[in-house]
Amino acid sequence: MSPLTPSRTPSSALRLAIFVPGGPVPAWVARLVGDCTGLPDIELVALLRDGVALPEADWADRLDGLVFDRGSSPLRLVPLEAPAGAAEWSGADANAAAGWLAGQGCDVLVDLRLSPFALAPGPAHHWTLMLAGRPAVDPLAGAAPVVDGEDSTEIRLEAVADGTPMGSSVGASCNFSIRRNRRRAIAKGMGMVRRALLRLADGGSSEGPDANAPAAAWVPAEARAPAAPVTAPVQRGGGRSARKGGARDQWGIALALGEGICLDPARARLIYPPADRFWADPMVWPAEGGGWWVFIEEVIYREGKGTLQAIRVHPNGDWEPPVPVMRRPWHLSYPFVFEWNGELWMVPESGANRTVELYRCVGLPDRWEKVQDIFTGIDLVDATLFAHEGRWWLLGNVSEPGADKHDELHAFHAETPLGPWQPHAANPVVADARFARPAGPVFMHEGRLLRPAQVCVPEYGHALSLQCIDRLTPSEYAEHTEGHIAPGWRPGIDCVHTLSHQPGLTAFDFLVRRPRFAPWRLPQSAPLTAAGNDEGTPA
Repeated sequence: MSPLTPSRTPSSALRLAIFVPGGPVPAWVARLVGDCTGLPDIELVALLRDGVALPEADWADRLDGLVFDRGSSPLRLVPLEAPAGAAEWSGADANAAAGWLAGQGCDVLVDLRLSPFALAPGPAHHWTLMLAGRPAVDPLAGAAPVVDGEDSTEIRLEAVADGTPMGSSVGASCNFSIRRNRRRAIAKGMGMVRRALLRLADGGSSEGPDANAPAAAWVPAEARAPAAPVTAPVQRGGGRSARKGGARDQWGIALALGEGICLDPARARLIYPPADRFWADPMVWPAEGGGWWVFIEEVIYREGKGTLQAIRVHPNGDWEPPVPVMRRPWHLSYPFVFEWNGELWMVPESGANRTVELYRCVGLPDRWEKVQDIFTGIDLVDATLFAHEGRWWLLGNVSEPGADKHDELHAFHAETPLGPWQPHAANPVVADARFARPAGPVFMHEGRLLRPAQVCVPEYGHALSLQCIDRLTPSEYAEHTEGHIAPGWRPGIDCVHTLSHQPGLTAFDFLVRRPRFAPWRLPQSAPLTAAGNDEGTPA
């Protein structure tokens, strides 16, 4: 952790300057400047304009924009007016810029030029955003992972002088569009800047828990790559469209009998839904009289909206068709259930309504009464609650507007599930799509607190990662990877993204890609044994 400069106290406003390219700037830069003017305890006092403007888009960039980045793109160039009260400077003389800036008494300089470099004298904190090793404003930022076919793309907020990271976030690469890859990463970078400023203004370190990766080598902006490599993502985009046109993703449920938790889905029996829908996000709870209820998300393709259902599984493994549990005007999924005060509660995912809602069970499986909104005005997905060391914790992914939902895990804590809930001081506590998004209830296993997480690289819900939570307090979070559960344990299984257990039964879900135009044979019922049997096979 870097110490705060001793010249400030937390009670004084943080004085901020922003250095932008000359001429029009990307719309996201203009938005970030506007966002910074509204942050508490932060005063934007200076705007510097470089003598170097951004290069014009080449033909490949324009084509990419026409196909994948139409409309009000955050990458389009717009004029930038200085905010009210901010002093302005423009030019190409670095010494003149440094001298002028020294007179403004700034604490932080956010440097968004094409070629950021240290100024002498300069403010105590001088940061820049780097996307896949290039300054984020560079039109080629984020291009290398797409052209090279890399699975992930990293954006970092780092110190200009030595590359010390203030924040880092890794997401799945969009392998068919450079502009879309840039947009998703930059949306997270904007959040990084805001969080680092707020931490510093609050008297803490500007470094976040995601500041843990080594700096990537930077290729100077003038070393621009030719347009020809765009053919690789174009070819991948064409292949993607062909695959989506010829096959449909279908999630099903896998069940494994056994008192202890099963971490080997090859032991599980596969249950395929009818051809017109998918079943996902299984959450297991004991049923009265023996057996279990497995709460699931069901999406009927023609409706395109999730509802909650429950499958009754008997002690011998026989199961009954799902019964309706909850339907709302908005999409529902991830029916997270837990016990508290001798009652059963549910927090379904309702991010499409920008709420996190708490329900109490008044009759299994389908009678639930809403108790309260835990949060409103937030797109939080896969809320996962558990008690730990005298507190209740809620983990869920929260995304910046325009960013993927899979990349950044946030934590909240309260004395009870009724709240009030407070955000973790280090949010996001995980900023990596390879193990951020929740994948089921947190559980104890051999003395370790394990958090099932989705591996969303190279695609959403690709696999499961078992994350061991090493430290969890209102201000600290640390975890490490304990193990993985990969797809492919049966032919045709491409993804697995949920794990849930109650004594006697473990549930997974799995994804197959079913041909759209092939006949589909509905599965026939078969008893489930500890060895595991399939409930039919996909056509």
